Amino acid sequence: MPFIFFLFFIVISILNGSATAATKPQQVYTKESIQEEITQKATREREQAASEDPLDQRQSEKTDNPALHEIMPNRYTFYGSLRLRYRETDLKSVLGDGGTRLGTDGAWQFVPDYWLLGRIEAGFKLFDNLDQLLDPGSQGDGTITDDIFLRLAYVGIEFPKAFLTYGKNWSTYYQVASFTDRFQGTGADASGTFNAGTDGGASGTGRADQVWQTRLQIDHPWKFVAHLNPFSINLQYQAGEKIPHARGIRYNDSFGISAIIERTDNFKTGIALNYATIDKNDLPHLKTIGIDGNDLALLYGFQWFGEKWYASTVFSYLANHMATADGTYFDAWGTEGYGHYQLFDHIWLTGGWNYLEPMGDQKQVSRYVLRYAVLGLRYTFKEFQRMVYANIRFDNSRLTKTDTEDVGNTYTIGIRWDFDW
Repeated sequence: MPFIFFLFFIVISILNGSATAATKPQQVYTKESIQEEITQKATREREQAASEDPLDQRQSEKTDNPALHEIMPNRYTFYGSLRLRYRETDLKSVLGDGGTRLGTDGAWQFVPDYWLLGRIEAGFKLFDNLDQLLDPGSQGDGTITDDIFLRLAYVGIEFPKAFLTYGKNWSTYYQVASFTDRFQGTGADASGTFNAGTDGGASGTGRADQVWQTRLQIDHPWKFVAHLNPFSINLQYQAGEKIPHARGIRYNDSFGISAIIERTDNFKTGIALNYATIDKNDLPHLKTIGIDGNDLALLYGFQWFGEKWYASTVFSYLANHMATADGTYFDAWGTEGYGHYQLFDHIWLTGGWNYLEPMGDQKQVSRYVLRYAVLGLRYTFKEFQRMVYANIRFDNSRLTKTDTEDVGNTYTIGIRWDFDW
């Protein structure tokens, strides 16, 4: 039934856009229309820059301005993002890190519209005990020292309509999960992106480890879909990554695919699948931690935004993928939503939810449930790259298999300050 709904939604969206395109009168440029076009461009740039995935931003810029992209100069950048936050919870209070990172990236055009790319990015987890529980995606497993870990490290080639990369990179699954991964200091729990208390590196759903990846853009040849941006399809492959909590046992192979359709009015819909195979000989041991087959993560979602607002939702189906805080795996379904609205200049209201529960009768995690809503405010100095924020996580979750009490609410204030040179 979800797939039928999804396909029906796509067809209706396309037909609706087609009708609009067919009846739209020829554009007459006026002062007002030029200003509207400038506003629309600024809006798209704001929302593109809010994505955690830098290649997604580059791909969007190329779609919007292909001629400008081709004549861009070579780029070598050092950058950073200071993200600190203070949390007050029923467990304790802590001043901690909220995803602070330093990195460098480069792009060299060796022939017209063909680029060599590379990026390396380190993160910091100076106060990670509470953060690991409430925001596992801000942490990492590729440790450099006790307090520094590898967030991203990849090289690749950019073609006119494709990217080919290798290394630690944001996954194909994340191309859809990123629709709702816009909270500060929480979120992306119900999508299955950062599973089993990790950054999703081993499973290939978050910042995937040692992954071969290609991102393709396909132009639409038919006039009746002229209102659509190029169709995006993303593929990836991993081999032999360790299964979290499984004492050195590894996946055999992991495959990922996602497909995204985007209309020119900033409406986007996509579906993502990630599948990691397991050796049958390892199942007797893996069953002791709740794994009874291959890892499957399926996600589909919608995103839409305008000058002063943004709205998104994703729905997930997860088998042998999610784990409790004490390392027991279970099958689950979930949903996440996120939105923001500009109340006044520089002041934004944010909100959303995460809900994840086990499917069927799974006695090993009978008490587990992830259930919370988030409400917050942001004051922005430079869009969403420089801001201070406050939010409340109204939490009714039980994150281990034996919990009898809720996690309790979390009150957070924080700062994000991006810079480059």
